[in-house]
Amino acid sequence: MNKNIRAYVKTDLNDLEALIKIALQPDKSIVSNESFDLYITGGKKLRPILSILVGKLGANEHRSSILHTAASLELIHMASLVHDDIIDDSNLRRNRKTTYYKHGYFQAINTGNYLISSAIRLVSDIHNPKFHQSYSSMIKKIVTGELFQFDTQFDDSQTIDDYYEKIYKKTALLIMLSIELSAYAGHISDEKRKKLTDFGYNIGMSFQIIDDCLDYTATKKTLGKPSFSDLENGHYTLPVLLLRDKDSHFKEMLHVYSIDQSSKEALIEYLLNSDAIESSKRVSDEFLDKALVNIEDIEDPIKRYLSEMVEKLRTRLN
Repeated sequence: MNKNIRAYVKTDLNDLEALIKIALQPDKSIVSNESFDLYITGGKKLRPILSILVGKLGANEHRSSILHTAASLELIHMASLVHDDIIDDSNLRRNRKTTYYKHGYFQAINTGNYLISSAIRLVSDIHNPKFHQSYSSMIKKIVTGELFQFDTQFDDSQTIDDYYEKIYKKTALLIMLSIELSAYAGHISDEKRKKLTDFGYNIGMSFQIIDDCLDYTATKKTLGKPSFSDLENGHYTLPVLLLRDKDSHFKEMLHVYSIDQSSKEALIEYLLNSDAIESSKRVSDEFLDKALVNIEDIEDPIKRYLSEMVEKLRTRLN
């Protein structure tokens, strides 16, 4: 019987946790304790699992570099969440008080900075110029993505291409980098690296689109944060933009909401009574279909596990 993904990478994830614990040195300060707690209570570990899976296509001698890469990118991801919570004034994430609400603005900023500095240190011994060029470029794009998201709050004129750019920098980019940098660290061929990185782009875009749909359809307990928080914070996601572009009445409602947020409940009700969520899911499925094409030539068992991840993503809203 084939192992499931978690069982297949269990030893690697345990070693990854030990590596992160050393890097963050919990019990030394509020900031380091909070940083390690963020990792332990984190989500599905999609990015490190992808790094580990891709790394297994290379030689075992590169395993340490793969784990350092996976750990580093997970810390960057955690730092981006801490900063997002400050920007959005969020009090909950994953059903827990955010760092910002527990320890205040300055400690939250320090926690994010500590995570970033720890992340950079973890990969400092990897000797590959292309690896570090991609890594540094990625950090810049993540920052510009956060600024762009902030600049487009309550902007009802933004385009769907604007939305795609935001979710690329917010989510897909880190997933792509988890794969691309792992391929560099594991000395995997350029051809495989390109196909796998494209796979990462497609599942990353799908992942964020479904997350944005769940903000309208899932309970607060499932989300780990208040429902409709994207709309509350002026982040117009794919369901909103698709409906705006096909329904003139909703377009006018959205314009009014962008000026005066008192009409939020009516806007939500109108959207939920439309086909906006189903239309968004079809877009997500298109990305997932492309992802499966990307890995047609990848060998098993890695191809099988990556395909399994795609099908799990496909059923997140069902």
